[in-house]
Amino acid sequence: MEKEIKKLEHSNVDVIVPLPKDEWKAAQKKAFDELAKKVSIKGFRKGHVPAEMLKSKIPTQEVFSKAISDTVQKVFEEVVKEEHFQLFARPSFDIGKVSEEEVEFIFHLTLKPEVNVGTYKGLDIARDKVTVDEKEIDDEIAKLVASSANMVVKDGPAQKGDTVVIDFVGSVDGKEFDGGKAENYSLELGSNSFVPGFEDQLVGHKSEEDVDVHVKFPENYVPELAGKEALFKVKIHEVKEKVLPPLDEKLIEDLKIENVKTIEQLRAYQKTQINGRKAHEAEHKLFDEIIDKIVQEAKVDLSDNILDSEVEGMKENLNNQLAQSGLDYENYLKMTGKKDEEVVAEMKVAAEKNLKRMLVLEKIAELEAIKVEEEELEFEFAKLADQYHMPLEEVKKILGQDLERFKSQVRSKRIQDFLIAQNEAK
Repeated sequence: MEKEIKKLEHSNVDVIVPLPKDEWKAAQKKAFDELAKKVSIKGFRKGHVPAEMLKSKIPTQEVFSKAISDTVQKVFEEVVKEEHFQLFARPSFDIGKVSEEEVEFIFHLTLKPEVNVGTYKGLDIARDKVTVDEKEIDDEIAKLVASSANMVVKDGPAQKGDTVVIDFVGSVDGKEFDGGKAENYSLELGSNSFVPGFEDQLVGHKSEEDVDVHVKFPENYVPELAGKEALFKVKIHEVKEKVLPPLDEKLIEDLKIENVKTIEQLRAYQKTQINGRKAHEAEHKLFDEIIDKIVQEAKVDLSDNILDSEVEGMKENLNNQLAQSGLDYENYLKMTGKKDEEVVAEMKVAAEKNLKRMLVLEKIAELEAIKVEEEELEFEFAKLADQYHMPLEEVKKILGQDLERFKSQVRSKRIQDFLIAQNEAK
């Protein structure tokens, strides 16, 4: 295919493609014939109007427009395939020339940015030391015991940590509002799951009491209630307190932790769990420090349209998340007290950091020829089958539905392992 490629700044290129004359003529004829089928002239059936009469009824520009529309995608795909372009933002096109004899497409493309990673080995960054003390083990065991607690109705006044079963009706200026009413609602006092001040005003009250709770909604609440004072009429049906079971071998048996039968074994198990979690966090922190250091020295030629495209995607994701919570973007701005330009600026900073990290990691993988071979995939499949006690074929079947993502995750882990091995202080 004949074409001219003009390299611009920031990995942008313009590709000028004159369509061969015979192809352009054929595209015009096809477009004219399809448009002609829709033309009605009195005295003639559709599709049987003489060509000379049709020419006066179908504007030349309309033929050009349809011929271009029918042709441009095929030409674009051929350009990308022939040049092995890796696109990094939404492409656009213009028409340079157009007449019955010729047409010229101008594709505006943003390619994968050029990356110079600089130094990415021998950075000598220390990993945090991992230790586990007895208090941490005690705290984890306390959580396990608490998760097995029984809720028991009590006669005395409610205290922080107790759960009250209540009916409530909320109103502002004497009018009830949507979402401000419920019956037999279980609320743990001190959980901070209600409007600030609501739970505190139920402390000290007993079952069967009626309580007037006065609150002021936060300024960053939903717009229709933000900053307003409200009254909740509350009826307490029950007050329940947590009764913790004794830490004994019966409780340990109920926990159903494999190979854990005694308190000593439980402590050893919790120590292993805490150590593993901390080791994972230390490795994650080490990797972040390594890649941040590499990115600082790297040169990544990011164009504004790449960043704008990434921000557009981030904004779309935010809108989807807000919609799932019954909110919209305007409400989000009011609740956070931010302006649209502030949100966009924050997203742009995050987008630049994320894109630079991703591109630098990709470049290092390219330089070091880090790939995922089939035998490595088989090994990862086997590890998962063993971890989840599943047949190997079942694991393959599940992951096969999203194999490319799984391969990408395995490759990312290989890149991470490589960078840690090359840069961790010995």
